[in-house]
Amino acid sequence: MKTLTEKHSFISETKFRFKSLLFSIKRQIQNTFSPIHRFKDEGKLKNKRVISFSESALWNPNDNEQNWILTAGKIENLRIAIQRINRIEIPANKTFSFWKHIGNPNIGKGYVIGREIREGCIVPTVAGGLCQLSNALYDAALKANFEIIERHQHTRVIKGSLAEQGRDATVKWNYVDLRFKSAQPFRIEIDITSDQLIVKFKSAETDPVSDDSPINTVPSSKLNDCYSCGNFSCYKHPDRSSVKQENAITTFILDDKWNEYDDYIKSISSAKDFFLLPLKKNKLVKTNRYNWTVNSAKNTKSVPFTAFERAIKLRFSNSKNNAFSLMLRYDKKVAEALLKHIPVESSHIVISQNLLPYAWESGIFGGRTFDVLMSRLPMEKLHETLDLAHQKYPESKTLNDFRAPQEIMDLESMALTKSRNIITPHQGIADVFNNKVIRLSWLFPKKQEKKIAMGNKILFPASALGRKGAYEMKRLAIELNLSLVVSGKSKESENFWEGLTIEKAGENPFENIGLIIYPAYVEHQPRLLLKAISAGIPVITTAAAGLAPRENLTILPVGDYDALKKEVVLQLRKLSA
Repeated sequence: MKTLTEKHSFISETKFRFKSLLFSIKRQIQNTFSPIHRFKDEGKLKNKRVISFSESALWNPNDNEQNWILTAGKIENLRIAIQRINRIEIPANKTFSFWKHIGNPNIGKGYVIGREIREGCIVPTVAGGLCQLSNALYDAALKANFEIIERHQHTRVIKGSLAEQGRDATVKWNYVDLRFKSAQPFRIEIDITSDQLIVKFKSAETDPVSDDSPINTVPSSKLNDCYSCGNFSCYKHPDRSSVKQENAITTFILDDKWNEYDDYIKSISSAKDFFLLPLKKNKLVKTNRYNWTVNSAKNTKSVPFTAFERAIKLRFSNSKNNAFSLMLRYDKKVAEALLKHIPVESSHIVISQNLLPYAWESGIFGGRTFDVLMSRLPMEKLHETLDLAHQKYPESKTLNDFRAPQEIMDLESMALTKSRNIITPHQGIADVFNNKVIRLSWLFPKKQEKKIAMGNKILFPASALGRKGAYEMKRLAIELNLSLVVSGKSKESENFWEGLTIEKAGENPFENIGLIIYPAYVEHQPRLLLKAISAGIPVITTAAAGLAPRENLTILPVGDYDALKKEVVLQLRKLSA
């Protein structure tokens, strides 16, 4: 039978807090007479070499179902804390202070219950677990041969931790601090992967060394855990009924609904999973845009005010900026509102692509794996495609649309690289990522009971925009003397179709249509093409549509006008036969 540990009392706890208060007051007085500075990202050392780094595991493989939540809380606290230190640059001979940058870690700043080692026990406490960050900073500082100004050792050592190697630095707001400095300016960069905390120091000049001297260790079994020490009547023992003890869950952060993704989520989600949506469909919200099947799930939250603001701004804005820039701005607002509702115990995220850069920037993926529901090409590839089209048609103004700032592109690129899986039905997107794609099948609509009247008209199933292949379509119409039915309303210019016979598509765009031609450069949701194929209408399109070859579908290389014209002539002969 396990021996019970010391029983803590209200009196002992009061003494501890009183002493902490006195030490805190003393530290504040010291800081008044010897002020410590807070530093920021100057960007001067970003491209300098790494002089030292520290890696430590986030998750404890020995956690049981009861205390796993404390580790999850610790990781949430680390996500918040590193935002205050990551990328700061400290000048030569200036002292870095852990608490000067972190500040008072209270619940008001988002910190949650995590692990704190206190008087030989692992105690649940707000902002518990920040010592893993201070340990890593101290470890990296030693390896870089920095001058250690202040460092405090833990009272106990957990086997396998940095404390076992004598490289730990316990911290307690605000009187137990970690402070160090360097003769050379240096930069701190911190990353949290799905299972590692990584701290890197960069500098222009230094001579890093390593000190691996061992110290006496205490097995982890000797360090008591408030959930398993056996002293249920102890003052510090938490009320078990108030602690979440569910297993790890997946959080789905969703935006526009795709039927393919809706079916996928239904197939992998469980009742314990969590769902975040911009809007829930109800009597006031008639749109199907957010009508995911999980709308009615128990663990579903939405951000209706932010979602309504985005919808109104995108619909009625008279901004001269392109629509893509405006969309990026309000996607960020929606993302920031949704991310606040991710439960601490969520260890996996499935997220819509348009929200991804802002989620990555916030650091919410630290300690978690994540998959991405792709709604378009990566911004980098999208820009390359638009640049290719613009070289051919420099007179086009719309081909300058869909341009994101480099910062957003970089965030998306890093997140996509670190993601576990890319999920898409789009062949073109799947080809970009190859080995980590979960390839879904496009969902073709059911054939209509009422048969469509087939004819010999030609449909261009989009607006007359450069990225949709409008210039190729116009050239075909001129060279082959074609009359066209056009489904979209927007145009490159008011007189774009001047001199050609153009008919606007009716309520049923396939009525009397015998052939669909769509030489797109960019197409992420080929819904109209799926309907046409399902209706048995021949389609000529490019690889940009993301479809796989099948009957009545011809796929051509993007931007290959000669191949397009050749295929159109062949199909017109069949149509007139």
